[in-house]
Amino acid sequence: MRLTEPVWGRLAVVGLITALSVFLGLAVHALFDTDIAYTHFFYLVLIPAAFWYQKRALYVGLLLAALHVVVEYVISGSVGTDTLVRAGMFIVVSYLLGYLFELSGRRANGLHLHIGEPGPGAPACDRDTRRLITRLTSRDPDTRYEAAGCLGDAGEPAAVGPLAALLRDPESGVRWKATEALGKLGSPAVGPLIESLQSENVDVRWMAAIALGDIGDPGAVPALVEALNDEDTYVRSRAALALAAIGEPAREDLMSSLRAGNSRVRVGVALALGRLGGENSVVALIDALRDPNEEVQQRAASALGDISEPAVPSLLSALQTDDEELRQGVIAALGQIGRPAVASLALALGADDWRVRRGAAAALGEINDPGSVDALIEALDDGREEVRQAAREALGGIRRHNTNEGAPELHD
Repeated sequence: MRLTEPVWGRLAVVGLITALSVFLGLAVHALFDTDIAYTHFFYLVLIPAAFWYQKRALYVGLLLAALHVVVEYVISGSVGTDTLVRAGMFIVVSYLLGYLFELSGRRANGLHLHIGEPGPGAPACDRDTRRLITRLTSRDPDTRYEAAGCLGDAGEPAAVGPLAALLRDPESGVRWKATEALGKLGSPAVGPLIESLQSENVDVRWMAAIALGDIGDPGAVPALVEALNDEDTYVRSRAALALAAIGEPAREDLMSSLRAGNSRVRVGVALALGRLGGENSVVALIDALRDPNEEVQQRAASALGDISEPAVPSLLSALQTDDEELRQGVIAALGQIGRPAVASLALALGADDWRVRRGAAAALGEINDPGSVDALIEALDDGREEVRQAAREALGGIRRHNTNEGAPELHD
């Protein structure tokens, strides 16, 4: 992610100096009926503009040139050759200064400002930790970015506090680099990152969650579970993925929260369990298909889809139910799994329990795979009307789906 510049603050400085320069010239002319070379102050505008914007400072030069012509016309009623020459100088000087600053910047660092991607020719890191920590407070975002990356690579625990503070940096690229660095520092960074989960700044909270997932320290589990109740959706999802990254040490807390947490927490737990996988996750997620909250049901079905083929046997067993809500949830989950479930579902059309056969047919209709057509045609002769009806509906759905997709016509 590329660093962004504090554009409005810099433009304000350029505008303020320009306005003061013109005001001073006009005021002296009005009060004392004499002229001063207010344009000398314009160079105070061009130098920082060239430093900040490099070749784009040409636009500032054009603006100052036009402003100078207008002001001279207002003061004297005409525009002379001297005025035009000086206006041209602003344009030339702005371009030359911008070019020189750009050239020196390339030679100085050659930074490629993307996370985890050091640019070709990037300077070697300073081995002095104190100097690197000091650079984290530099006014130059490139310097802060580089220092954060070097401290992360060095694995220096003393950098944890300063890097955690950098999560509040105004530059998004610097914040990202600090997050990456803290993730590399490991367990010493867990405490400050847990504190950052309580920050008023939403970006700080979700970045802290990402870093905690990278570290994978079980000590962060309670705080991340609490973050599943964050008011921001993205923070909640990052906390859930962090818990999944921590793995087995987080499972017990996740299971407890799926039973006791509010709906917002249960949605996050379902997401985490889907990434975590395992038989315990499958059983818990199947149970969550009956959750009173529709969003939790949908997330549980999606999570079972994430687990994919390993969840199929348990889902087929769950079809042996008279609970219509659970049956629909299981079918939706099998539909989320898609083609990896087709072979098992086709076999399930021959199961002893007619409820399993009906559910398998319905799930095949959700998946819309032409490869299941032969098995569904055989199911049209099933002894139960419920199964035959589900097979007819599935075949109709597959025909419509594949016709819309431009697939060859299915045989009757």
